[in-house]
Parts: sequence; C-alpha cells; structure tokens
Amino acid sequence: MSPFLSLISKVCLTALLATGTACLYRMALGPKAADRALAFDALANVFIGIICVFCIQWESALYFDAVWILTLVGFLGTASIARYLERGRVF
Repeated sequence: MSPFLSLISKVCLTALLATGTACLYRMALGPKAADRALAFDALANVFIGIICVFCIQWESALYFDAVWILTLVGFLGTASIARYLERGRVF
C-alpha cells in the first residue's frame, strides 16, 4: 500500500471514530426516540465504513459480504423502528 493511501485511511478511521463517538452520545442522551433511531442508523453506517476502510488497508475483499449483510440489517432495523414510532406497532 502506498504511503499516501495509508495516511488517508488513518485519517478516515479517525473521522469514523469521532463520528461513532458522537452517535453513541446521541443514542445515550437523545431527547426523543427518533433521535436515538437516527443515531443507531448512523452508527451502523459508521461500522460499515470502518469495515470498508479495513478491507482497503488489508487489500482484501473478504469482508465485503459482511458489509452487505450489515447494510441490510441496518436498513431493516431503521425501517421497523420508524414504523413503530409512526404507528405504535410494527405490523
């Protein structure tokens, strides 16, 4: 891996860590359930980004299947939470 790409991946991981910390803060202290749901969705996307950056660093496509699964689970979780907050029930 080139030194430039290594530096950029470290900067990206640092930014993702800061974003994840902010999401955890919002999940813990969010005044409404909708704020917590949005923070959960953002945190799921942060985890997906971290996995993608690690795949680039390790020059491996092994974990991209996990990215697809986490994306699907995150979307379904957010959609079900939004439906529950809107209607009071999931189904």
